[in-house]
Amino acid sequence: MAVKWKFWQKKPVKKRYAAGRRGPNGGGWVPVGGKSINDLIATATPTVREKVRGLVRNFPYFARANNVLAGYVVGEGIQFQSRVTSSDGKFDKKSIQKIEDSARFWMDEADIAGKLHYYEMMELAKRQDGENGEFLLVKRISKKKNRYIPYCLQMIEPDWLTSDSTPKIKGNLIEQGVEFDSGTGEPLFYHFTDPDEWGKPAVVPAENVIHKFKTMRPGQLRGISPFVSGVLVAEDLSEYMDTEIDAAKMAAKYLGFVRTPDIAGRQNALEDADDEGEGKIEDLESAIMEYLRPGEEITLASNPRPGANFPPFVRLVLTMLSISTGVPYELLSGDYQGVNYSVGKMIRVDFAQFLRPEWTRHIRHFCQPTINPFFEYAVMSGKLDLSGFQSNSAHYMRSVWQPPGMESIDPGRETKARIDAIDYSLMSEIEDAKKRGRDYEDIVKEKAMAAKIREDHGVEIQKNSTALANNPAAVEKQDEE
Repeated sequence: MAVKWKFWQKKPVKKRYAAGRRGPNGGGWVPVGGKSINDLIATATPTVREKVRGLVRNFPYFARANNVLAGYVVGEGIQFQSRVTSSDGKFDKKSIQKIEDSARFWMDEADIAGKLHYYEMMELAKRQDGENGEFLLVKRISKKKNRYIPYCLQMIEPDWLTSDSTPKIKGNLIEQGVEFDSGTGEPLFYHFTDPDEWGKPAVVPAENVIHKFKTMRPGQLRGISPFVSGVLVAEDLSEYMDTEIDAAKMAAKYLGFVRTPDIAGRQNALEDADDEGEGKIEDLESAIMEYLRPGEEITLASNPRPGANFPPFVRLVLTMLSISTGVPYELLSGDYQGVNYSVGKMIRVDFAQFLRPEWTRHIRHFCQPTINPFFEYAVMSGKLDLSGFQSNSAHYMRSVWQPPGMESIDPGRETKARIDAIDYSLMSEIEDAKKRGRDYEDIVKEKAMAAKIREDHGVEIQKNSTALANNPAAVEKQDEE
């Protein structure tokens, strides 16, 4: 017996996301579908990379965004601090001092080219991350005998990765210069070619390459600039500002216009040259207006460029660029008009929240992968004597990285708030030092050293009471007495 499907089938109900509709309400926007993240990046990266680089070179606000991010994420360097402990759980000061001293020697010559300090390479990696969305380092072994240890780093442009190569292992795939296992997606080899033809193409095992980027989708093999969403807006603003400036310059050249009822006579007068062979009124120098012919009238030119809508429009576009780059508008534009303490504090808090994952990512992507091989080579070279390192290397590799801090907007007000937080056990002195980009142990040592210097020179510091400190007038009166 045949089943009558019509009896229980229901007419499908059209329920969709509004953004998923096609037609009048959806406009003419038809996104490209069916492409993986790697296909999208491979197609867009060459153009995006060159556009972002061009904007960083020539557009002040993109250059500012990259400088701010590099400055606040890395600054003078995310400082390495060893944290080796002894069997009783206390810091092993002797081992810590040896490791940090040895690390400083290596950081001076970490660059195989001998041009950059380790912390300068750290900053350059962050700049590369902004412009290209990724950075590349190759772990190298130098054969120079005068080096502290043979381990060093070579920074390479992402442009050097090439797919015009043969897989090192049969059956593997090469995507944008990365040879990977098609089953797991694990990178196995990196294929480099020299676009400037200074060197020969090379295939480097993945364990010798530090290739990092912000992963946005699973299976992603290459990065793309985080500024990509602001490229079109930045190009439009740059072109608009150039046009407006050119128009203002052209308008400013005209001082005035001459009206005359005698057109023919006027033209004849212009053809008559003065003693120097120049027209009588065609060119004006030093804002001197020459004499008039009978019946002529001078109308001074007005210069309305740029218009009243120009500043608010630029501010709106810069706000969009601020959102796309992650840099606060005030830092991006240098415009602090109307900003008070409360607004400034809110801006700093929001920016600090944005920076925390950036600090963590750069520590995980650059700092730890580059410093870990240092321990092994320093021990093998005899430059670092760590008992039992081969059997328990993780014990000696314990470390923390101190990112740069932020200066206080109002030191007096904020210092009192920090002291209160410490007094009420809401924050420790160590946490407070970290927020200011300092190592608390260094602060204690410096205070002890300062006290010793004052003692040696017989200098005493007079401290005001809390009541006097909160009453400047009383302090002044005390000074007079």
